[in-house]
Amino acid sequence: MRPGLCVSVFDASLPEDFSFCYRKDNKFIDFGFFLEGDFVNNMRETPIGGLKVANRAGMWGMGFFRHIAGVVRIPARRKVRAVHLHVLPGVLATMLSEDAGCVPLCLRKALEQKGNADFSSQCCMSPKVQAVANELFFGVRNNFAVKLYMEGKVLELLGLSLVEGNCPVKRNTHSLCPRERDTIHAIRKELESRFSAPPQLAELSENYHMGIHKMQTGFKQLYGISVFGFIKEFKLQKARMFFEEGDMNVSEVAWAIGYINLSHFSTAYKKRFGVLPKAYLKSIRARAHRPAARIS
Repeated sequence: MRPGLCVSVFDASLPEDFSFCYRKDNKFIDFGFFLEGDFVNNMRETPIGGLKVANRAGMWGMGFFRHIAGVVRIPARRKVRAVHLHVLPGVLATMLSEDAGCVPLCLRKALEQKGNADFSSQCCMSPKVQAVANELFFGVRNNFAVKLYMEGKVLELLGLSLVEGNCPVKRNTHSLCPRERDTIHAIRKELESRFSAPPQLAELSENYHMGIHKMQTGFKQLYGISVFGFIKEFKLQKARMFFEEGDMNVSEVAWAIGYINLSHFSTAYKKRFGVLPKAYLKSIRARAHRPAARIS
């Protein structure tokens, strides 16, 4: 990994409630991707005041605090998985080069290190970001030794995050009021939790008191994709994550994400990722059993 850029993972399942205090001076911009479970980070001391952040599966956030102290609380009997990227502002500014002006304003201030550059932001992960974050998580946890692959995944995750973190600024969202945006976010969460057998648009429309056309328009504005497109992408990215975990065969993965016809699943997977699911799973298992390369 290049100097000034590093990755860490958190993987724990604790029998009892657990909390720990921390205090540090910080030089890095942090990107956190929360893949499973939930926990609360009570940042009691930051240059912009106290913040309490609830980190839940499917969320990601970025932040920069020169000085920070707080308490992290993890509930009992809860599996927690997360991956973090840490990058020095100067290193990220150099990597972005002429694209530095396209990132969110809060991040731009941190890159320039001018005035009050401290910030924190949080939003939902898209299926693409979630899939790459999972690949990186399993790569680190399994000590995958090819540095070029690992750095490539880090850069891919950074790039996707910066694009999506800036999307709300670029997209036309003025036709959605705050209540409607909250409703669209709530619909997305329900679709993610019921992805294997998602509700029909008519059911969502009735339950959330929002017209189908407004719902479709809202998804396009906030996420750049239709409701149907979002569900399909989420299913396939979920399948890719299941393959990375390596505990299920192709048929089990297809059924887990709601495909009854295995042929339809294979066709959709190959169209999205360019490889049949059986071949992809075979490559994952071969990689898992290959001796780690020695890198000097």
